[in-house]
Amino acid sequence: MDWPYVTVIMPALNEEELIEKSIDSIFASNYPQERFEVVCVNDGSTDMTYFYMKRAMQKYGDRLKVINFTKNLGKRKALYSGLKKSNGEIIVTVDTDSKIGRSAIRNIIVPLIKDETTGAVAGRVAVLNEKQNFLTRMLSIRYSISFNFGRAYQSVYGTVFCCPGALTAYRKTVLQKFIKRWVNQKFLNTQCTYGEDRALTTQILKAGYMTRFQSNALVYTKVPSRFSQMVRMYVRWTRSYLRESILFAKFMFSKYRTKRRVLPIFDFFFLNILHPFHVFSLGIVTYSFFVHPLFILRHIAFLVVFSFLLSLYYLRTNKSLTFLYGIPYALMTAFCMWWLVPFAALTMKNQSWLTR
Repeated sequence: MDWPYVTVIMPALNEEELIEKSIDSIFASNYPQERFEVVCVNDGSTDMTYFYMKRAMQKYGDRLKVINFTKNLGKRKALYSGLKKSNGEIIVTVDTDSKIGRSAIRNIIVPLIKDETTGAVAGRVAVLNEKQNFLTRMLSIRYSISFNFGRAYQSVYGTVFCCPGALTAYRKTVLQKFIKRWVNQKFLNTQCTYGEDRALTTQILKAGYMTRFQSNALVYTKVPSRFSQMVRMYVRWTRSYLRESILFAKFMFSKYRTKRRVLPIFDFFFLNILHPFHVFSLGIVTYSFFVHPLFILRHIAFLVVFSFLLSLYYLRTNKSLTFLYGIPYALMTAFCMWWLVPFAALTMKNQSWLTR
């Protein structure tokens, strides 16, 4: 098989802990070594990230390019600068706090080779630091269900709503149609900084292309190990989710592509009706607690049973009793995270990454 030339772009900000291991995992790929290159972009790091990038250049030579920003310009500009330096016909993005599987590059580009209507392919993100503590174990279940179930069913009709920055393959000719508009994206007259992966996905869908999920293209990424870190991450994700949902709604009834336009509409409404339902049901539970306290026990029992059944999907794919961590995660989400969507909606213009 004549494999296409691939450019892997890795933007980094203060990732000295994992940057070298992440680069090594790319070059350990079983993809033909002469058919890919790596472009690392140091986005104004204040730690030893740039030093480790340069040290990796001594190991891998011309196949590793390094771009250095003396100040932080943001992930979009880092990705854009990497794209301009790229020689590949397919662009693969990998986060520098992640390690890819040996076959990840080979597997993730297969849908692009087989179907010219596919513009982007999402990889499967697993948790690198799963065993660190109770929270990371819960997040591992969340990630597994989100990808192996959520993105998997969306891939059937070619509308994965968010192809993750941790591992996604793009057709370069598709990116070139809108990349400058994406870099300079504004929403509510404010420059957009976060949610670059979801924004890319929206633009690809709008251009009329399919977005797919490839379960055997695996990347392990580091997740928050503290509750406060997780909340900040979710706030950022929810803001970009709301922004891109509004933008998708503007064209989802149009003939933006020739086929498979109906199911994305149903999925869109289903996903978005869950949020007001969450707040409404929690309000009912809170009210009922004062009127009929035992009602909350029934509500908790329902959540436990539902989350148990949903987590069985993790058991089927991973053959591990850690699927039980899905139950406390569901309870935490129901009672501690209900405010995320209202808060994100009220603070949409806040472009802070919160973790930086």
